[in-house]
Amino acid sequence: MRIGVALIVMCDLLIRAGDLTAHYTDKGLWPTDLIHTFGWKAGYWSLHELSGSFLWTLILFVIHFVFALALLVGYKTRIATLVVWLLYISLHNRNLFVLQAGDDLLRLLLFWGLFLPWQAHYSIDAKQGIAKPVQHHLGTCGYLLLIASVYFFTVNLKDSSEWRSEGSAIYYALSLDQLRLPGAGDWLYAHPLLMKCCTHFLFYAECAIPFLILFPSKNGYLRGIAFCLIFFIHSCIGLTLYVGLFFIINIVSAIGMMPPMVMDKIESKITLLKRNSASNFTINQNSSKYNFTYLKNAAAIVALVFCLIINLSSLKWFNYTLQNELLIPVNILKLDQFWGMFSPDVMKKDGWFVYHGIDSVGRQWDLRLDKDYVDYKKPLHVVKMYKTDRWRKLAENMQRSEFTFLRPLYCRYVIKKWNRDHSEKKMSTLNLYYMQKENLPDYKTTKVAKILFSVCDGR
Repeated sequence: MRIGVALIVMCDLLIRAGDLTAHYTDKGLWPTDLIHTFGWKAGYWSLHELSGSFLWTLILFVIHFVFALALLVGYKTRIATLVVWLLYISLHNRNLFVLQAGDDLLRLLLFWGLFLPWQAHYSIDAKQGIAKPVQHHLGTCGYLLLIASVYFFTVNLKDSSEWRSEGSAIYYALSLDQLRLPGAGDWLYAHPLLMKCCTHFLFYAECAIPFLILFPSKNGYLRGIAFCLIFFIHSCIGLTLYVGLFFIINIVSAIGMMPPMVMDKIESKITLLKRNSASNFTINQNSSKYNFTYLKNAAAIVALVFCLIINLSSLKWFNYTLQNELLIPVNILKLDQFWGMFSPDVMKKDGWFVYHGIDSVGRQWDLRLDKDYVDYKKPLHVVKMYKTDRWRKLAENMQRSEFTFLRPLYCRYVIKKWNRDHSEKKMSTLNLYYMQKENLPDYKTTKVAKILFSVCDGR
């Protein structure tokens, strides 16, 4: 699991680096002077906001990547885990509007990784015999509760008829052109009965997974079944919906639940998996070590309680929420989480953007197609309009009424980038349109509405 997490972090950073200027610098759509204006909470912090320059952001990305590499090979694993986790808190706070649930899961997995003995095997630390792998029971409990919480709370938040009786949730999810992938997504979308069966299977599988994780079983085989369900569910999600690294993060997060006997059999079949184990090494027990253990136990207990209350407060029947004073340490450690994927029901509003540019003499230009006419028709595959899932998530947020402030920022970024890249045909004005429709039952939709999101100039 440690190796998988490190690979995800490195892959995530490389993907984000492709939009480093756009998402994390002052030349992008979310400059540092706006960070505290929208979405910022008491206790939030970010090293990435200390400067909006490309160089400073690049330095932090490189440091982040280097420590992720150390985590991969298991070198100074505790320190590497701590630094990768802290830099993720900083990075996530830098731009809140390109995040999705997978980011929360990855960040919290790194937090509980501080308590797990994931340096014990396949690591430089284990080979050098730096420390004995001690199982931290509260840390293990926190890890298992994290994975169980993802499925327990998402299924309890899915209280609409499309999940619980109609079985239409997957139909509506695949009806979203901004999410459905060509190939497997289009194929499944053409089979209504199969989509209905998949909806019921997904719902009841998510009901079962938390109990399979938390219920004691001999040799951990119930957790092995939970892993198989998680692997199957998220593999199907990754094949049909454009969710970025979300499905991979969920699969890797569950690797730690694999029964030891199963892992031993896998290792015996794959010769590359030569285990470097620290299980035979010992460490000196002294009072300072015991004091540190007590401190770790106290930190784990507090984090467990906070995480449980945060999750419970998302349910309608739980009336208690953390007081503002208690939310500050939660926000400092960024333990906030919400597992409301496609809940209580699936989003119905859908559409695509049109970038209607006008130059200094009044000629019109389609900035998406780079054509001298503006095409308002729906693209064959709307999902291909988005370079990465970060851009798709930003576009989804811009559709929401509470995030309308993103629209002019995005509009200005698009026209300025266009004018930098196309000096021979600069635009003086950009009309950012959203062609909105609402998905209805039986493959029907409402009439497409042409909505003007923002008008901006190229100055």
